[in-house]
Amino acid sequence: MSVAACPFPSRAQARREKIKQVARRLFIEHGFHATGIALIAKLSGVAVQQLYRDFPSKEDIIAAIVAEDCDRFANLATLDCALATDDRDALRQWLESATCQKDDETDRLFLEIAAEASRNARIHTIFSDVRRTMLDNISRAFAGLAGNHTVGEEHRLLAEAFMIVSVGAAATRAVHTADTRSAGAKLISCLLDGIHGGPDQSPAATPREGALKPEAAIS
Repeated sequence: MSVAACPFPSRAQARREKIKQVARRLFIEHGFHATGIALIAKLSGVAVQQLYRDFPSKEDIIAAIVAEDCDRFANLATLDCALATDDRDALRQWLESATCQKDDETDRLFLEIAAEASRNARIHTIFSDVRRTMLDNISRAFAGLAGNHTVGEEHRLLAEAFMIVSVGAAATRAVHTADTRSAGAKLISCLLDGIHGGPDQSPAATPREGALKPEAAIS
């Protein structure tokens, strides 16, 4: 690969990356409220006035961090390729990787942002936009698994359930430092198997041994 194909970041880009890295660490360690712009600037080696030119507010730093994390975890190129080739194994792997990967820092930052979203209107908007984008992409994956090219209400409902599992897994990892991969994969399997219209194997749906079949009971 040539240098031209992979250019070095500009000084401005490098400075912004440094600010985001420092802010991420401080938000995780001290929380959003306890982290001031002055401290971020000091530990980044950037003048406060310059930091405000790069990021007018702490919320703008959060927005940049969230956008970067979403791009990294969403892996939309893989999703789009799987949908284009109707590769259902790849779609399933994409969904499983979305909730089973372990990243302690991202989990803790996610909880911090979620808590702040309940108090801060700007953070709430950022959080809602991210959630909407995630829901749309996960719905597309469920539609692809069901063999549909159009997202329906059932696919969106499954995506909602999937996101509940994902958020619960992130909270469990962050608070209890537990490995949720096995349990998360099991729950996701239940959701994925459900879209294929498999037989209901619950006790209520499975006739007991010796019980009459419905048609026999009627005759």
